[in-house]
Amino acid sequence: MKHALSLIVMIGTMAAALSAWADARHFTYSYEADSVLPKGKWEFEQWLTLRTVKNTQNFYRFDFREEIETGLTDRLTTALYLNFRDVHDDGADAFEFKGVSSEWKYMVLSPHTKWLGLLLYGEAKYEGEEVEWEEKIILEHIFGEKWILAMNLIAEHVWEFEDDEVLTELELEQTLGLAYKLSPHWSLGLEARVHSEWAHYNEYEHSVLFVGPNIHYEGTKAWVTFTLLPQILDLKNGGRNLDEHEAIEARVIAGVLF
Repeated sequence: MKHALSLIVMIGTMAAALSAWADARHFTYSYEADSVLPKGKWEFEQWLTLRTVKNTQNFYRFDFREEIETGLTDRLTTALYLNFRDVHDDGADAFEFKGVSSEWKYMVLSPHTKWLGLLLYGEAKYEGEEVEWEEKIILEHIFGEKWILAMNLIAEHVWEFEDDEVLTELELEQTLGLAYKLSPHWSLGLEARVHSEWAHYNEYEHSVLFVGPNIHYEGTKAWVTFTLLPQILDLKNGGRNLDEHEAIEARVIAGVLF
């Protein structure tokens, strides 16, 4: 818990330092097609995701991601992540290092010059006995400079190496974000995601729907975005899925350009 509080203080400090332009994200679960940095620019992002309320009593989990990102060209951006996790489950606490990730993004079409923006995304993660590869197709449309609509189509492949056995899993996710810009600095929005899993690529387990509001603030060199995302329904099994997922997710991301 103390690690989570330290990161919350860090994010609050970053938010308080907002003063200049940055590669702002209006959503925390959906990327936008213009989510790339200009050539030669650098950005630090701090992610914090809270997941809580499962079938086990007194459960919460914090996922932390520290990201350093740079623009290789005006269309190609790469980033490196350090991943950490803090879990409290029925009185037992565990803080773990959860591996490193390498992210690559290429903007094919800018939503500012084309009717529909397109960004291609790839991310590899290594965590000792587990390897992940994630790919995304990111679409964005801007309505009259006030409304932003973003959709992400995501596939994540997981390989777990246990003794002589390799366990595989496929995760598919669709996210949708709609935001309204109240001013050059503030926006309010709504985010939704459907997360589905297949064990061994052929055992369909569940598809869980989350929907919730978000709020975003940006200066000219930094930004912060918060989303509250409650679980609505397991589309395959009915009701809420509190064995594999939590009832409540909340995510804040803060970025600083330098």
